[in-house]
Amino acid sequence: MRTITLELVRHGPAHNQLLSPLTQYLALCENHPAVTLQLQLEHNQMLYRLSALAYRMGKEPREFQLRDTAQLVGDLLARIPGLTADMNRREDLPVGVSGQNVGGDRVTHLRLVLSASELALLPFELAVAPIGFPGAGQSLLLQSVHPVSITRETRRVAEEQVVWPERARVLFVVASPPEVPAPPAAAHLLALRRTLEPWVGTRSRPGDGATSDPENDRLAQHLTVLTEASLEAIEAACSEGKYTHVHILAHGGEYADGYDTRFGLLLHDSAHPMGPADRVSGERLATALRTSRKGAPGQLARPAVVTLASCYSGAVGSITGVGASIAHALHADGIPMVIASQFPLSFGGSVRMVEMLYEGLLSGEDPRRLLIDLRRSLHTQFPDTHDWASITAYSSLPPNFDRQLAAVQIQRARLTIEVALGLADEVVARVERSDRRSRKVTATQDRSTAAALGATEIKSAMNRVREARARLARLVDRLPSERARIVALLASADKREAALEYETLKRSSSTVPMTELDKRVWPPLERARKLYDNAFGFNAAAYWAVVQYISLSVVMRHGGRLTQDADAPNEEIGKLWALAEVQSLRELSSLDYERRAWALGNLIELYILAPVMNEVVQARANPGPPPDWRALATQYAKDLAKMAQPGTFEVFSTRRQIVRYLDLYAELCPSGALEAAVAIAEEVVRLLPAQLPEDVPER
Repeated sequence: MRTITLELVRHGPAHNQLLSPLTQYLALCENHPAVTLQLQLEHNQMLYRLSALAYRMGKEPREFQLRDTAQLVGDLLARIPGLTADMNRREDLPVGVSGQNVGGDRVTHLRLVLSASELALLPFELAVAPIGFPGAGQSLLLQSVHPVSITRETRRVAEEQVVWPERARVLFVVASPPEVPAPPAAAHLLALRRTLEPWVGTRSRPGDGATSDPENDRLAQHLTVLTEASLEAIEAACSEGKYTHVHILAHGGEYADGYDTRFGLLLHDSAHPMGPADRVSGERLATALRTSRKGAPGQLARPAVVTLASCYSGAVGSITGVGASIAHALHADGIPMVIASQFPLSFGGSVRMVEMLYEGLLSGEDPRRLLIDLRRSLHTQFPDTHDWASITAYSSLPPNFDRQLAAVQIQRARLTIEVALGLADEVVARVERSDRRSRKVTATQDRSTAAALGATEIKSAMNRVREARARLARLVDRLPSERARIVALLASADKREAALEYETLKRSSSTVPMTELDKRVWPPLERARKLYDNAFGFNAAAYWAVVQYISLSVVMRHGGRLTQDADAPNEEIGKLWALAEVQSLRELSSLDYERRAWALGNLIELYILAPVMNEVVQARANPGPPPDWRALATQYAKDLAKMAQPGTFEVFSTRRQIVRYLDLYAELCPSGALEAAVAIAEEVVRLLPAQLPEDVPER
């Protein structure tokens, strides 16, 4: 995505200036010469236009002003030669491994920096693309020749300090004072719940012996709902929880501020919840959202994204006094991205906004691209409104935003796999409990019905695992610089899928048919082995991928899935084993804790494998008899347990990998084939704590 910065400035303070043909503005576009602009419009004329666009007049005046105001703003942009030149510049896109253009369509991000309050009145989002722009004559933000995303911003947000969140926690604020109609709270909540589904999952069902509903408990870790919200309640919630996203559903309304007219949110009064609404200004709301964290004086809360499903939340009142729109005030107080509405938003449009924005934001998608998709969807689905032009976004993103997004997308996709696999594990366990109960039922029909339901649940859970994996696989072409990491995560997901499939087969039958193993267990292990090899090919420094490649090669060889010389002849496997050992031993002297911890985990697994690899002795540089592999593996397991706190990522992930030798690999191979490795693995598992960490890494 290319970015064009356009700044419009004038002399004097930001407030207390009317729109007038006499006022001169300076347009600064990238490194082009500055241009002087004058808007051929009086202030009252713009207020009349905005009144029609706010649905305060009939349909015909509104439609006329939509076209006329769009042309007015387009003509203003046309008088900036540097902008026309940059908008018409073509750029070649890089090509991914599948031959597709990375990033898809040619998207331009137009950063509109406004320092004058009266210019914020102009609905730039309505602009018609002038001659020289892509899609000339069409709506600039709806044309598909060269998609454009416009964001507004202020200089007051420090871009370099913005860190896009890898974990999401949403605060949903709902306010419905008696004097206004009830907003579509249920529809918004349902939309949020659906978008959170890939990261929430379920834990158990009522009736399974649980004293509470764990699904709701897990949802509470991602979503908090404030009903009948007051400003004090918002402040209290933000002081106690580290919310990354805040979604506010409330009506907007005008209020008098001295001699000025402002737009504010209609929230509940904490002293009289069912009394008159508290008309909250953008400045007051910003103070509540950026309150001091409880127990950490001086540290302020800072959500990355605030979405306002409120009429006029992006609109400016009178400009004679200090202040601007609610969205502008929130952004100016340090919130990196604020998405609001400058005109009344329809109920259906507001729900669609939540669905599209949060589905993408929670996945780590670029919010600038999401705005393009949202506008097009609103324009298609709600033809009787101009909701598509009502959406306005304030943003201030750091220079390394694309790199941050890449890391977030991988993390979010990885978490969906983890949740899906956890859900599948629980479904298998629940089906087993149900099966035990059904055996006590004498009716054959009842038992068959229970078995059918269990099979359906397991199939649904496995489909969810595969959907989560596909979400991660789509990132391979989109993030070419992260291929090694993504491919390795896909390999790890395949190993987990194989283990889950095998566990499912064991619980459904006392004897697992070889045909089922060939169809459901070995294929994901074969995919994982190839993917680990690819990861090492993409990044030669990823020697840990070699360890996993060796592990799966040994298991598949002993399981009869590889011939002795297939893909990795003896001498190659031995050399790879020696390479991984040398690299791991060197990492033990690193000053970085994580590198040392992962090196210990790699060495443990290498020494577990060594007794069942004849080629290891020939590959080692040290002559003489083989060392005591058991002693080496157990010593490094003790070192890892001692160095790391129980329940840390490295300990849990290493232990989980070693457990696979006991409950999967050994059972897939002929009896006794991995006996020496299993004996060492059993001792290592006893030495490593089994505590589950909050965040489970993949290996």
